[in-house]
Parts: sequence; structure tokens; C-alpha cells
Amino acid sequence: MNYGIIGVGAVFENYQADQLFKVEGLKILAIADINEERLKFIQKKYKIPYAYTDYHDLLKREDIQVVMINLPQHMHVTASVEAAEAGKHIYVEKPLAISLKDCRTIIEAANKNRVKLCVGHQRRFINVERKAKQLIEEGYLGEIFKVRAIACWWEDLINQPREWFRKFEIALGGPLMRWGVHKTDTLRFLLEDDAVRVYAEKDLFVHKGKDVTVEDNCVCLFRFRKGTIAMLEVSASQWEPGEGLPGETIEIWGDKGTLWYRPSTGEMKLFSKEKETDVIQGGNFLYTRYPPDHKEFIRIHSEFIKSIQEDLPAPVTGEDGYKAVEMVLASYQSAEENKAINLPMEVRE
Repeated sequence: MNYGIIGVGAVFENYQADQLFKVEGLKILAIADINEERLKFIQKKYKIPYAYTDYHDLLKREDIQVVMINLPQHMHVTASVEAAEAGKHIYVEKPLAISLKDCRTIIEAANKNRVKLCVGHQRRFINVERKAKQLIEEGYLGEIFKVRAIACWWEDLINQPREWFRKFEIALGGPLMRWGVHKTDTLRFLLEDDAVRVYAEKDLFVHKGKDVTVEDNCVCLFRFRKGTIAMLEVSASQWEPGEGLPGETIEIWGDKGTLWYRPSTGEMKLFSKEKETDVIQGGNFLYTRYPPDHKEFIRIHSEFIKSIQEDLPAPVTGEDGYKAVEMVLASYQSAEENKAINLPMEVRE
């Protein structure tokens, strides 16, 4: 399956490239980026056959089956629609788009042109994340009534060279949209349920500067359809000591047990009152670790290629991406209007 990559900045080089080259049946045939110096560097480093400063030239190639879109979030809709109209299957980085209208436009374009659409919520495929889902499905926690997801660390927003990182009015979102959307997807993934209401508070506490209009902290309280209460904390102003991302944790409480884990390090603590969790020493408490193997991109793209070849649903569908964004947008609306917002939201023109 020949891939064309639109956008080969730091995300591609630091997080995607090495794993993509290890996916069986995937070949990066062409790349596109407006930064010509960067483009040439990446082409040479990874020995990629073709490179373009205009991604439309990449879309014209009939030998490319999949387009991977790594552009800033507010530019996803145009490139995604054009890729669909060119008959390319689409892998678009999260968030799917910055408005529900744009999300729906991408989904409809993919459906109309009969191409697959996968959204880049690859964190579903992290080792410890998948183990957590397995433990829930096997009944170790019983009926889940509360979840707490934390994604808090330090990011220098004041000196951030990318303007859209700093200005809400450009990308219609700050940290909650950029990485908090991974956690709204995580909540849906773990609970296999949809949020029906949210109340949120956000503010700019630390990164106060004339050019910063995004939030640096946000706390959201969700109610899910089956009754679960979930709290999401996102911060770009917390100094967190330790390895990995120590400010990133997930806690899950059920009527039969409790699960705590840290996605970036693989640390996990499990208590189950009715199931033996430590099969070696016995007992109902287990402290273990599922070390990151950094294969989450391999897994999601392997599944995406399989979905194309066998005409199966994408591993993370457009609807999944839509609902993760909807939870973020409802949270922003709640914080602005100082009231709870019900979901699903109305798609505004």
C-alpha cells in the first residue's frame, strides 16, 4: 500500500517515521511540505522517492492509495476533502477537525468517494491502554462508575513559534483540543459509551502574554449514557518530575475493583475484590508494568491497511474522531457559558 504524507514536520520525524517503515505492506512513496529545506532533509534521510512543495501534485499520483495528513488541525478539512475527491484513503491526525461542521464534511467526503477514513488516535494501541481495556472486559472492575483522566505537563506557550498553538481564534482550541482530544477518545474507548453532558472550567493562569489566547488549564466533568462520571484534567502549566509523562494517568473505579495506570511508562496498579490479580504470589492487589514498545503507530496502520484490503471499518472511524472532538467543543462551550452542555450538539453552519 503506497502512502503519501502531507506534512513532514516534527510529529512525522519524532513519532511516526520509524514506526511507519516497520509496517508490513506499507511504503512511503511521496511526501509533501511547504518548507522546502525540511522537505529535502526528510526525503534524503528516509530515502523517499518523491517530494513536493505543493501537496496537490502528490494527490495527482495514481500510484498512491493512502494519504496521511499531518497538517495543523485547522487545515485538516480542505486537505482531507481533496484527498477523498482524488480517490485516496485518508489517515488524518487528531483532532479530525476543529468544528463539527468540518468533521462532518470530511466524513461525508470519504463516504461519497467510497474511501476509508481513519483518525490518528493511535494511543488506543499503546500496550498498557489495551491491557486496561482487556481487564475491564474481563470483569476485574465490575460496573464502572467513575473515571479520572489526567494529561498535565509543562509547555511554553508564550515562546511557542507556531502561532496557532498560542491563539485560540486560529485553531479554535488550545491544549484541550490538541492533546486533550486523545483523552476524550480514551474515555469513549474504555467505556464503550458516549457522553451525554459536560460541565467544564478553563482559564489562562500561568502563560499570560499578549499573544496567548488559548487556555493553559481545563477541567471537564462528563456524564456518560450508562451513568459513569468521568473527570478530565488538561494542563500546559504543570511541572511534573519523573520519567515519561508523569502528569499523565488514568484511574478507573468499579464496584468490584480499581485500576490505575500511566500510559507513557506502562506502570499499572490493579485491585479486584473478587478476582485474584497476582497469579504468582496470590492476592487481590497487583503492581506491574507493561513497558512501552512504541509500536502503537505500527498497530493502527496495520489495522488500517487491513480495513482497506478487506473492506472492514477503520480502526478509528470518522465517527470516533467526530465524537472525541464533540466532547472537546462541548467543554469549551460549557466553560464560556458557565453551564452544563448536553450532547449530542447541534451541527452549526
